[in-house]
Amino acid sequence: MKKLIAILLAGILVFSLCACGGQNQPEPAGTTAPPSNNVDDISTTNPGTSISVPETSVDITTSSLAVSENVEQQEAAAAKLADYKVDIDLEGLNKNMITAQMTAISQDPSSYLGKTIRVTGVYDQTYYEPTDKYYNYVLGYDETGCCAAWGIEFYGDEVPEKIDPWTSISMVGTISTYDEEGIAYTFIDVSHFAM
Repeated sequence: MKKLIAILLAGILVFSLCACGGQNQPEPAGTTAPPSNNVDDISTTNPGTSISVPETSVDITTSSLAVSENVEQQEAAAAKLADYKVDIDLEGLNKNMITAQMTAISQDPSSYLGKTIRVTGVYDQTYYEPTDKYYNYVLGYDETGCCAAWGIEFYGDEVPEKIDPWTSISMVGTISTYDEEGIAYTFIDVSHFAM
């Protein structure tokens, strides 16, 4: 449960960073603003002015790929596994339907145990200090492409040892659970994997 909360908090953090654009606020009376919001204009208006950014202990990683490139790579990965027969096929569904299905699986895993699923998303990994383990996740994004809407763990012999974060991946596997620290976790036991 702690791992799920950590992923959800990371998704909320990413969402809040993406959604924090705001309207320009009026300057208080008696102050002067730079003549424009153009960075070049500001730097030439006030030569020698520097901007300092305070250090932070939060490490935020974002994909270096444009959303369209991620979509193209996900489609290519999914195409490699298109011929496998599955019980739950998330390919071809819109992002809202995929999110609804993955939410149903996470909330009631016993109804889905043993069913095969085909899912495509992006890779992420997290380390959990109390167990001294790394956990693999496939994540899916909302319609805007900015915020993780769902995530599920996965493992299997077909999964490469090293995958770069935010790599587009696709898998076919069986929905399973395992117990750790007295909590049952849902994961995909991967039988076929593509990047």
